[in-house]
Amino acid sequence: MIVRRGGVDDVDAIAALHERSRAAYYGDALDAEDAQRDRRPMWRRLLGESDAHVFCAVEDDSVVGFLCLRWQVKEVEVELHSLYVDPPWFGAGVADALHERFVEGLSGRPAHLDVWNRNERAKAFYRRRGWSPSDQTRPGPAGTPFVTWRRPARLRR
Repeated sequence: MIVRRGGVDDVDAIAALHERSRAAYYGDALDAEDAQRDRRPMWRRLLGESDAHVFCAVEDDSVVGFLCLRWQVKEVEVELHSLYVDPPWFGAGVADALHERFVEGLSGRPAHLDVWNRNERAKAFYRRRGWSPSDQTRPGPAGTPFVTWRRPARLRR
């Protein structure tokens, strides 16, 4: 598996993987209308933004995971906007490789991300890598909030 920079040619693969992964972790909590929403316009936009950086984990020419980070010059923290793995690849080290790439891009800066509070797999993954939940939340599906997690500056892993 290689991790490489994502590009506009990856939009369809990223959007489809995003939909599959969301369906796996939201399960029945995913609103049907939201599940049907086309994710391609969002990913086209993000791939074109100067402060967004998308990386794809690729195995045998197929995107099996991706991450998007947002590094805004004016902000101290880097945002881990998204990290998704195709469900058949859960537990295969894809998320590890993507997270390592994310950490390389931090340059010692602190980071934050939002995790849906019912996503136990994600919470355990981020906790093992030095992230901690904060008291900051925003509304999420099925009445369960997204919780902002933070990663301190200069933490290696």
